[in-house]
Amino acid sequence: MAVRRVLQIEDPTDAVVLRAKAKRITSFDQSLAGLVDDMIETMREARGVGIAAPQVGVSRRVVVIEEPAQYEEDEETGERTEIAPAVLYVMVNPEIVKASEETHMLQEGCLSMPGRYTKVPRHKWVTIKYYDLKGREQRLRHIPAEDYKVGHIAQHEFDHLDGIMFIDRMTEESKLVDYRKESESARLKRRGLLARKKRPDPELESESAANE
Repeated sequence: MAVRRVLQIEDPTDAVVLRAKAKRITSFDQSLAGLVDDMIETMREARGVGIAAPQVGVSRRVVVIEEPAQYEEDEETGERTEIAPAVLYVMVNPEIVKASEETHMLQEGCLSMPGRYTKVPRHKWVTIKYYDLKGREQRLRHIPAEDYKVGHIAQHEFDHLDGIMFIDRMTEESKLVDYRKESESARLKRRGLLARKKRPDPELESESAANE
């Protein structure tokens, strides 16, 4: 496995690849597996939740998505505890075959435009068809697209396969903001991945004990 360079939309040469429509995968071979391994390592190194092959310079219809782990933070000590593990998805030739008519605004950023975020409209739920690394068809049916779950991340990553950037979906309500200097805790809170663990109230504990 290797960490590859992530193409940047502000680089004119990179933009040519990022704006092109990616080609379908026809061979489910070792080279595809190697590409996916590199994409996973690159995504994790960049602390992303998803990456598409065009973002590492390969104009093919492949994405990897890692639905983030959920954490709880002790409000007194600041210590974070994982309460739900991350879930990894590898999707070859993916497509949304059904989606809700209703949309909602969700905040997004991009490894090809790091640190900048804005809210864009996305379907509230989607059904996804894709192939795994062995060429077997898979489906995720009627999955919600809320917060940083796979249904949301997939809509962003699939756009990359058609040369679409998240900023292309900005509306009059959208506002591009810069979070390049935010702290790790602030990043997790903004993504809805960090819950506060409240300390017990001594008075309530005493009252509960008295009632036992």
